[in-house]
Order: sequence, then C-alpha cells, then structure tokens
Amino acid sequence: MRRGVATGTSPAGAPHAGEAGLDLDMLQTFMARLWLSVLLVIALGAGGVAWLIARPAAPRGYSGLEFAQVTQAAALRAPLLATRGALVERVAENSPAARAGIAAGAVVAEIDGVKITTARQASMIVRKHGAGDRVVFTLFDETRGTIRPKNVAVVFDAAPPENKTILLVKPPRTLAKELFNPPTMAANAAWSHRLSHGVSVRPRAMPELDAGDCSGVAPEQWQVLNSGAGMIHLASKDGGEHAVYKLVALSPAQKRDPKGYVTGLAHAIFHSAVTDTPTESWKFGVSSFNFGNQAGVAGLALWRMNGDVLSVWIAGVPASEIAWAMPVTAGTLLSLQCKGGLAPPLAPRNSSLVATAMSSNCLQGRCEYSDFAAAYLQKYRVGYVHAHDGEVFLIDPKRDFWLNGQDGPGFYRQLGGENEKLMPGRTN
Repeated sequence: MRRGVATGTSPAGAPHAGEAGLDLDMLQTFMARLWLSVLLVIALGAGGVAWLIARPAAPRGYSGLEFAQVTQAAALRAPLLATRGALVERVAENSPAARAGIAAGAVVAEIDGVKITTARQASMIVRKHGAGDRVVFTLFDETRGTIRPKNVAVVFDAAPPENKTILLVKPPRTLAKELFNPPTMAANAAWSHRLSHGVSVRPRAMPELDAGDCSGVAPEQWQVLNSGAGMIHLASKDGGEHAVYKLVALSPAQKRDPKGYVTGLAHAIFHSAVTDTPTESWKFGVSSFNFGNQAGVAGLALWRMNGDVLSVWIAGVPASEIAWAMPVTAGTLLSLQCKGGLAPPLAPRNSSLVATAMSSNCLQGRCEYSDFAAAYLQKYRVGYVHAHDGEVFLIDPKRDFWLNGQDGPGFYRQLGGENEKLMPGRTN
C-alpha cells in the first residue's frame, strides 16, 4: 500500500483521529494560559492592595500658625474687616508663615477666598492642607499699622514628626475640647445650674423663613404652611405648633370689635371654636388674650391697630406641651412681619423697648409693629440675639447673660471649643 498524507476527513466525512488529538492539545494549552492569567491578575491585585496599605500617608502640611478669637481691641484696629476673622496668636520660628512675613497680632480675614468668622474655622481649613500646598491668607496686619487687607501666600512644609513623650501644659487654642457630658452637680446648690451651663452655651438656632413680602425666624425644620398678601403661616414639621401673622383692613363694624375678628381668625386657623380669656392691654397699644379649643390646642393672640389696619399674631401649640412649646412658638410668632401697602409706617425706637426683643433695624431707630409686639416676650422670658454672620438665636435674657465672658459681659454661643459673643436683637 502506498503511503500518503493523511487527509482531514474520512471518506464518510467524519473527523480524523489526528485532528481530534490536535484540538484537545490546543484546548489544554488555552486553559493553562487562562489560569496563569487569572493567577497573575490575583497576584497583582493582592500586591496593589498591600502597597496601598503599606505605603506611607501623604505628609500633613505645616504652617506654624496658631489662631485665637479676635478681641474687641483687635477688631477696633481693623475697621475695614467685614467679618469677625481670626487672630494670629502665635507664629512658630522659621515656619512657613514666619518666612512669608506673617506676625502674631495680624487678623486673618480670608483663607483662599473663604471668609473667616472664627478661629476654629481658620484652624480647620489650615489642617486640611498637605505639604507643598500654596495657601493665600488675606490679612489685616495690625502690628505694622496697616488697616487695609493684603494677601500673603504661604507654601506649607511637611509637618514635623510628633514627639509623643512631650507633655504640654497649655495645649494650642485650636485644640480646645468641648465637654458634652458635664459632671453631675450638687443637688439644690445655688451654683450648680450656672456651673453646669457654663461650658455648654448652645442657644436655640432660629433660621430665617420668608414667603412673598413676609418673613420671620423659626426653629429648624419649621416650614411655611401658607402665605399670601400681608399674611404668613409657619408650622413645625409635625404640625403641632403654629404661628400666623396677618395684616388686614377692617370694616367699620369690625373695627368696633377687633377681638371678635381675631377670635374668628383663630377659629378658622385651627378649625374649631375657641374659648378665650379676657383681653389684656400691653405696652405700645398691643392687646392680647389666651384661648383653647376642643381639639386640644392652647393658643395666644395679639393685635395692634393702625387706623383701619389690624396687625394680628396668633400662635397655637398642643395644650399638653404648652410649658415648653409656647415660649419657642411665641419667639417665632413675634418675629413675623410683612411689607406691602398695608404695612404700618416705621416708628422710632422707644427707650423702654428691650434690645433682645427687637430687630437690628429697630435698634437703629426703624421699628416695625412686630418690634413693639415683641415686648410681650418678657412674659415667656425669651429674647433674640444674633451672630456676626446674621444667624439668629433664641435665648433666656436673664439666664444666658454672662458677666465674665472672654470678650466682656454679654451673650455667647459655643462654637467647637470656643465661645463667640453674640449681639442683642434679631435680623430678618
């Protein structure tokens, strides 16, 4: 028989045995290479994870600056300072800040264009930068008699290694800690409440709410429930507390009985007939009464006439929570005011008005009707103060006044580890 080259198929068309063996070898080779690739990927991934874990952290930045709150004397030396800023308390020798020419006593107004209001804010921004970062400080360099701001660029060094065996008696001001769990005070001791309250000055924040031509301040999570021309209705998130202000022109018949109109308005707001107390007359032509209804609402209504125009304030809270809810709701209610054609004219400040019951406009001699009605807040022992950025807080004017504050007598709030002095009155 003659030998020849094997053909790919048998006469019947079936695969040849040699070709089947070749396909099996190729499959085995492919699978071996596939497993090698998988093992290589796993090894590379594990190595990458190990490198990420083992690699040294990026060096923290070091400026050599320590900050403190701006004192009243420092603020007076920087009359063009728009915000409170932060005082440079100390500059470390041979530090990047020292090489850039920054000296203790300068006031930092901005860092990389961010306006600075407290030392804590300045410290937090600085701590976020790493070695090699270029940071621009806008300064009022009072130490050299300069009252206009200037920009100074500082390139941060790597932070020096920490020597954990060194104990500091006086830690940096920016490392002050906040005491969240003050120790138990002695029972019935006259000084206990004051001492316990001292390290945790946290007045209630009252953000601004507005709708149309009306505005006011209210606790967080309150919202505008309804509004219209010369009217605004605020309510708490759960719908339990309400504060309504309305300006309305009365007819001659309504003008003869303004309390009747106010009682009907309270009925309409709370969808239930009210039982009211006798009318009380307050300062500045303000009248008031308390009321309740079968729905379990306890309320307060005040009004003041200006010719034919009635300004009316109505508040309602759950009767079971009136002891704590009404003072806060009254603080919201008596901040409400509306502009527009019916708005009463501005009036000069009366000397008997308390600063913590007024708006900042009234402190400057331009008083709204709400400023006069807010004299009623003394009944609930609450008042308003505001920060340099305009944020408003509700306080107890007697309990929250500090004679020995770091910037002198006044009202303070705790911001991180520092106390910021607040100004009397509200802004809206």
